[in-house]
Amino acid sequence: MKTSKAIFKLEFTLLSRKKNAILFLCLFVLSLYFVHYGIGTHRTVVKNKAKFQYYEQEKIKKYQHYGQYGTYGMWILFDPSPLSILFINSSTITELTADVDSGERLKLYNSFKGRTLFNEKAGGFNDFSGIMLLLGTLFALYLGYEAFIHSDYLRFAAAFSSHKKLFISIFLTRMLGIILFPIIIMGFSVLLLRLEGIHINSNEFIHLAIFLLVQILVLIFFFTLGTIAGSFKSRFYGFSMLVITWFVLVFLLPMTINSITYRKSVNIEAEYHLEQLKFEILMGVEKKIISKTGLPNEKNMAIIGKLVVEYLEKEFKQLESFEIELENEMKKNIYLYQSLAMLFPSTFYLSSGNEISSKGYENFIDFYSYIRELKPKFVHFIMMKRYFTSPAQLAGEKKRIQVESFIKNDENIFKSGSHLPSFFLYGIFATVFYILGLIMVSYRRFKESLKLENSFK
Repeated sequence: MKTSKAIFKLEFTLLSRKKNAILFLCLFVLSLYFVHYGIGTHRTVVKNKAKFQYYEQEKIKKYQHYGQYGTYGMWILFDPSPLSILFINSSTITELTADVDSGERLKLYNSFKGRTLFNEKAGGFNDFSGIMLLLGTLFALYLGYEAFIHSDYLRFAAAFSSHKKLFISIFLTRMLGIILFPIIIMGFSVLLLRLEGIHINSNEFIHLAIFLLVQILVLIFFFTLGTIAGSFKSRFYGFSMLVITWFVLVFLLPMTINSITYRKSVNIEAEYHLEQLKFEILMGVEKKIISKTGLPNEKNMAIIGKLVVEYLEKEFKQLESFEIELENEMKKNIYLYQSLAMLFPSTFYLSSGNEISSKGYENFIDFYSYIRELKPKFVHFIMMKRYFTSPAQLAGEKKRIQVESFIKNDENIFKSGSHLPSFFLYGIFATVFYILGLIMVSYRRFKESLKLENSFK
């Protein structure tokens, strides 16, 4: 017991060496810098949201009639949660708006509809989440690598303790350091958010804690990989293996999974093809109305109203079915990505952060569904106002009326929230499974390295 305590104290002393402290401090400062950068970006989003709502209401005051309102439509803004501050450049959605009008289609900008949703996005590592994956994993690998690389120290300690106790003492002490360093960084990051007046509600805080858990597991995984590399007698071989493994996990595997997902998305019905089908349906409705009633006027209002109701009941639902079909196809590809991502700790980290950020695939589907459900309500509002409450609208639409806004509260702001990716628990179990397997390999390599050293005595 005394020997174990002595090793614990010695390992803590080694962990707090000047070199390690400088590396941690650099990562700490860089992480908080990106949090601060994210806060600035978030504040811009908040300011733009207020301007967006103001100008949308001002625009309605300038419409001459409901025909104009229906043609130009209303804009819907995607509003991310404060957690997006930590994922400014590594999430799927950068910025997103949608135009809902009385026409035939949903228009989203920047358009992520269909296969475009799965294109490789710009950014990735220049935010808090990305830096913790890029440099945090390197730091974890380094701490693991140097754990068992000092053979003289290990031989000396092995003379006073069993191999198992020595391994556990060194491994657990350094793993505790690996656990503490993201907790400290995350704690100060949350403190910085509060000092800057950014409020995180209870649900967001829970998801932030979940992301911290994923981050810790991934760092432990890389730390354990480092202990295996450090146990090789050839430092060149061990270091080379470390670099190659890190590159594959952090760069190559995410790129491969993204590539597979995008190639699969080619099977998604092309958006322009669906729009053509919807356009043909809409033109058919207009032809039918004109052929039966002629041009709109006060005398044929009743028949026009009847045909409008038929459109809302039948053809419009057919248009909605095309949007639902596209949504379901996008969902299938999202599930493919998330099922592949959970197989490896680094891709699982990226997938989890993407959804927790409130700007991931699940959030896009929520936004898309919201727009799809809002559109028929808006179209119904326009049709009723245009054809049933204002006869002047049918008399050439020359008389200006006071156009009523469809927006009563914040219907044109979609407040997104954090999600967990599909197969999240499988990803947790897979990562833990990898860690346990690597620990066994690490212990075996540790014992073999001591035997190897003893054979040279």
